[in-house]
Amino acid sequence: MTDQNKDSREQSPEETGAEAAADAAATLENNDDYTMENGYQWKEPPAFDIEHKDNCVCVVKVTIPKSNLNAMLDEIFEEVNDSAQIPGFRRGKAPRKLLEKRLGKYARSNAVERLAEYATQWLADKHEVAPIAPPEIEGLEDAENIATDEDLCYTMTFETAGKCELGAYEGMEIEKPVAELPDSAVDSTIENMRTRFGRYEPLAEGEAAEGDQVIIDFTGTIDGEAFEGNSAENYPYILGSQRFSPEMETAITGAKAGDTVTAEVTFPEDHPSEELSGKTAVFEIKVNEIKRRELPDLDDELAKRLGHDTVDELRESVRARMNENTDTQVRDFMREQARRKLVECCTFELPKTQVERAIDGEYSNMEQRMVEQHVSAEEIEKHREEMKKDAEERGLFMLKSTYALQELAKKEQVEVTESDFEDYAKRMSDEMQQSYEIMKEYLMSDDMRNMMEYQIKDTKALDALLDKASIVLKPIDDEETDTDKNEDDKEKADA
Repeated sequence: MTDQNKDSREQSPEETGAEAAADAAATLENNDDYTMENGYQWKEPPAFDIEHKDNCVCVVKVTIPKSNLNAMLDEIFEEVNDSAQIPGFRRGKAPRKLLEKRLGKYARSNAVERLAEYATQWLADKHEVAPIAPPEIEGLEDAENIATDEDLCYTMTFETAGKCELGAYEGMEIEKPVAELPDSAVDSTIENMRTRFGRYEPLAEGEAAEGDQVIIDFTGTIDGEAFEGNSAENYPYILGSQRFSPEMETAITGAKAGDTVTAEVTFPEDHPSEELSGKTAVFEIKVNEIKRRELPDLDDELAKRLGHDTVDELRESVRARMNENTDTQVRDFMREQARRKLVECCTFELPKTQVERAIDGEYSNMEQRMVEQHVSAEEIEKHREEMKKDAEERGLFMLKSTYALQELAKKEQVEVTESDFEDYAKRMSDEMQQSYEIMKEYLMSDDMRNMMEYQIKDTKALDALLDKASIVLKPIDDEETDTDKNEDDKEKADA
């Protein structure tokens, strides 16, 4: 053997140790690329053959190298050995062959389940392909008897999130209603303020009318028999509040103090009480007293009670606040135009399951609202087909809107800041007349914060679109304003 060959074969222990350490470091560095966020480390990463189909359906052929299966089995058997008590052996000392014989099916099934779950997450992390619902899996039906000397191969079929391709949204035409706030609207608001400070005073003479408070005794019977909740004495009731049946209100309206009137009331078939359902009751009503609301004079004294020095200051304050509210309504109106025009100019590919869920959810909401409004089951059934059509249109639009605004927010680089959260909490506390600190604490819980962030981001994305839109001023007269307001009220009532 030559000296050169001898040098190449006989290395010092220090040199050998250094090379081994370098190899280990290189292996560790490579394996770091195979480590998942949950800490699991692949021996060799899974391979994916990805095929995208129509309607967001994805078919993925998965191959997990067998080294991972065997490593996972080692891990599971170690867990079992540490936790299970095998007769004749101390905990953790049972031989592997015995464990395989007794618990092999469990271990293989568990190992396959874990690896399949990790592979799905790896697919999402590394390839940005993620199921929106549990996938259909073919090839793992006999996981208990899976071969450990072969790669683990199976096929997943699932739906992915929808896709939206933004259209040309810059420069889209958006109408901005413009109207002068009429004095009559300011007067009406101030009149409502006077009403809040009004007091009910006994009416010496005259008949009961809408808005009056009547103090009444009443007794109701069905076929001459009393029923639960059928009577009361000196009961204060505001005519027009609609807390009583229309028949009772009609009977009392026009009566004088001391009069006794009767009313026949037929309870609906879906009344909560089976005893009253579909039955007709006769109510005898005695009007003990009539009170009418007396309003304070519109003067500086009332203005001071409302936080202002003079009536003129009160009027200007009311006008400023109404203008501010109008500006908010106009902005909301423009945002809704922008939302609809954005959806119209985009192209979508939507998963079937998500579409069905959106439509079903919208229909359920419509049905629930009708139930809460005490609409009978027969009436709901009568409008079922129309409701289904509306739910399909509304549900599909809202789903498209969600995807379109997500893409718009990305393109316009919309970010939600802490200041945005604080402004939102302030606005909500003002609207609900709650303490800002209490409202902020409530809204900052995880679930509420996520919902709030979603709403804020959508609003900022729409505002970004409006900044790039072509705004067309549309003057409207008082009559149009009243019509729009009535339509608004109707929509709110429907909602």
